[in-house]
Amino acid sequence: MWFRNLLVYRITSGNITLNELEEAISQCPLQACMQTEMQSRGWVQPHEEHSSFVYALGQQWLIALGTEKKLLPNSIVNQHAKDRIANIQHIQGYKPGKKQVRDIKEATLIELLPRAFTQRHKIYAWIDAINNRLIIDTVSPSKADEFIESFLKAMHSIALAPLETRISPATAMTQWLSGEDLSSIFTIDRDCELQSMSDEKATIRYTHHELSTEEASRHIRVGKRVTKLALTWQNKISFLLYDNLQIRRIAPQDILRESTESDEDLFASDFILMTAEASQLISDLIEVLGGED
Repeated sequence: MWFRNLLVYRITSGNITLNELEEAISQCPLQACMQTEMQSRGWVQPHEEHSSFVYALGQQWLIALGTEKKLLPNSIVNQHAKDRIANIQHIQGYKPGKKQVRDIKEATLIELLPRAFTQRHKIYAWIDAINNRLIIDTVSPSKADEFIESFLKAMHSIALAPLETRISPATAMTQWLSGEDLSSIFTIDRDCELQSMSDEKATIRYTHHELSTEEASRHIRVGKRVTKLALTWQNKISFLLYDNLQIRRIAPQDILRESTESDEDLFASDFILMTAEASQLISDLIEVLGGED
């Protein structure tokens, strides 16, 4: 159980206990879509072999928001509606009006929904109760919003805020790439993106490219700043840092070992390792960015 992305929120007010969290989200489980629903959301067990809605090891808790969505492409709905409109036009001898066409499309959608296939997926989040952080494994702002909305609906007394630092990631990454000192626990890798501050947003991307200080400085002198930068932390975890403080493409380096453990034991050991290492990574990143704002 390793997150591939870290979108970090601070728990700014309210206290969360394990029992309260389990009780709150278990009241809102994922339900199958009703016949006329396109989508439903609700909480699911984060580990299939455990019946609880919170997978807890010490003060590190894993939760998962499930989504069931009906697969009904607009092209299918439009084709069925088009056939129906053509049939009505043939019967009544003239084209249906705009309101009638709209009503036909809505009726077609309702008729097709019960026959649509469904797809389920989970969004995982980890609550670090020691550092009062909630970390979502997603790169999608809309999915993060869905998660936060559902979480706050279940946990009424909690307030969250996106993690912010005194030094913006863009400023810090631009400084590091232009040659300013970076803490020895981080090393710069070979992927980055630089973007101009002009309205045109001219962008240069480097992938698997050894970027020299002089080359980077040339771009920075003409007004570009770093918006993404690949880094490695303590030779343990490589990742891509974004200017909005998102951490993506998490990849453990030489800290995962082959194991003969059962699936359940392996899940637990991975979760322990992930939360310990990623929690320290976040703390060290906050420190090199001047602390929390």
